[in-house]
Amino acid sequence: MFRSSIARKRLQAGSIARSIPSFGLENLEGRQLLCGFGFGGGGFGGFGPHGGGGPGPLGNTIQFSLTPTAVQTELDTLSGQELAPTQPVTLKNVNGIEEYIVTLNGTGTVTQYTVDQNGNPVTAPTQSTTTWAVLSGTGTDSNAAATAEITAIATALGLTAPTATTTVNVTTTSGGATTYSVNLSPSASTGTAGWWHGWMDRGTTISVDALGNPVGNQNLPFSVIPAAIQAGLNAGAPAGATALDPTSTQNVSVQTLDGVTLYSVRFAATGTTTTVTVDATGKLSSLRTHSTTTFGALTSPILPAVQSELQALATAAGVTTAIDPTQTVNVLTEANGTTLYSVTLSTTVTDSQGHTHTRFVTVTVDANGNATTLPNQGGGESFGGRHEGHGGGFGFGGGGDGDDDSGTTGSTTTDTTTTTSGKVASAKSTAKVKASAKLVSKVVSKVVSKLVHKK
Repeated sequence: MFRSSIARKRLQAGSIARSIPSFGLENLEGRQLLCGFGFGGGGFGGFGPHGGGGPGPLGNTIQFSLTPTAVQTELDTLSGQELAPTQPVTLKNVNGIEEYIVTLNGTGTVTQYTVDQNGNPVTAPTQSTTTWAVLSGTGTDSNAAATAEITAIATALGLTAPTATTTVNVTTTSGGATTYSVNLSPSASTGTAGWWHGWMDRGTTISVDALGNPVGNQNLPFSVIPAAIQAGLNAGAPAGATALDPTSTQNVSVQTLDGVTLYSVRFAATGTTTTVTVDATGKLSSLRTHSTTTFGALTSPILPAVQSELQALATAAGVTTAIDPTQTVNVLTEANGTTLYSVTLSTTVTDSQGHTHTRFVTVTVDANGNATTLPNQGGGESFGGRHEGHGGGFGFGGGGDGDDDSGTTGSTTTDTTTTTSGKVASAKSTAKVKASAKLVSKVVSKVVSKLVHKK
């Protein structure tokens, strides 16, 4: 069944790709924004992070001159030089942080400089290991809350209890937040041959923070969820639904999205099913949400910055016309409250052979008008596929692994051509281009919609 599910997803992805008429691929041009979508393989489980994999947005590249002033200032400072206006800057959106990355090559060296949208330097989390004996002890590196929660989860899931020598992976952010992860095997082997059972016997990874709250992407029984979170979930139950007992085995979806961890559970009442989501304090919170508006509607006191930056990015990507006021804008509100605005546009380019190609580009900005990209948690997690995140790629131009942050250009070409003497393309080809543009816009809208983990 697992293989069949993956096969169906791949077939569906292939069907989408084939439905775009006569598309070809082009090489990357330095200033073009990237708009690829990599399909990670599917996860499994009830709902939330394990439910079916999907596309993960790739990184975008823009010119230095298009980045926020604070970003330019700090990148100049970090690199020790005044960067050229045309210097490529890679955009990433990981764990709720909008990143701007400049890569400089020296003699025998390659150095990356990274800042956020406010110009603050971004330092990658540090990775280290310890042992269960140290973590569960009484010394400096011990943590009673973390060990208690890991033990409770292991027992509830029927996993082998950690031993003194069990390796504990420790991740510490630049802000000091620490996460502990252990991989534990089933308490008893399945004893059954076959790839599926062998895969299951590889173990389950449990992750908790320094307060003992489950983090990452996992489905856990209600009984192992900390009391404050349990109370918040029960407090949000709709009228007519029965509150869950502290020992309930009802499934709780744990999702770390956009830098925050949320906990969701379903309550059933007569004729209704309600999903309640809270944060680590038990406060009601929202997962990602998706909506649409039009370019002309971005007219509040703040949103003109969105309009102007979207147009600037589109122009830099080769779009020669003003964005139409009726152009659909996809709006994604992240779990941390940040709102992103994306548009997909088409432009026409002529190659050295005199062939005309239609290219589609997607540009994204936040509510302050900062150029950014759609969130990418890595490994295809943006769409919930935690397991087997390195699936085959599908993209408008260049596909890629679900966890890739670079990749090929997001431009896509059709077979609409002219001769070197400049004859106009046929009406039939023009119709194909218009149909393709409409299809691409719909696909991007679905991609943004899937990012919200709709149930």
